[in-house]
Amino acid sequence: MAHPIVYGPASSPYVWSVRLALAEKGVVHRLVPVEFGREREEPHLSRQPFAKVPAFEHEGFNLYETQAILRYIDERFSGPALQSEDVYEWSRMNQMIGIHDAYAYPAIGARILRNRISPPLPAKNFAEEANAAALEMARHCLGEIERLMGEGPFLAGSEMSLADCMLFPLLSSFARVGEGREIFAERARLSEWLGRIDARPSVALTRPEP
Repeated sequence: MAHPIVYGPASSPYVWSVRLALAEKGVVHRLVPVEFGREREEPHLSRQPFAKVPAFEHEGFNLYETQAILRYIDERFSGPALQSEDVYEWSRMNQMIGIHDAYAYPAIGARILRNRISPPLPAKNFAEEANAAALEMARHCLGEIERLMGEGPFLAGSEMSLADCMLFPLLSSFARVGEGREIFAERARLSEWLGRIDARPSVALTRPEP
């Protein structure tokens, strides 16, 4: 069986989510780096016509969109299941993945973390207002995620799931910056979850260089 190929920069939270799921399943894969900015050029546009990362290939089958890739990985490969057979846990998993894509990533990844590596917007007042709104949304997202995770050790129950794979890369990056440290200090159970996932062998295998 050919090893899957993941296309994208190792530092992308979405790329890391895919690699984390592969490692959890025990699947050896190959990472083909795509430098930031090069996703808008060929050959990557042929793999992902919307100029996003990651793109994925396995035995001639090409796929993009992280949620679709994660579900392919869980259903295509043997190893520990990353989707519960319990309909409530499965639904909660999908709900948290939706929170990540619709609310958490736009606020945390696209605004707060990006401002750490890119200059602020030229209109200073607008930038400050936008950053304040992003921080408020980030606080709201972490509070809701902690509320939804229930009593289990993982986000959607007693076992690691695709929700953990999706949210850990973004939230672990956020926890390393000042705004994130402040919010996580208020969220003991979510902080414990973060440490629990961080200690997993799959994270050690796939963690991007700082």
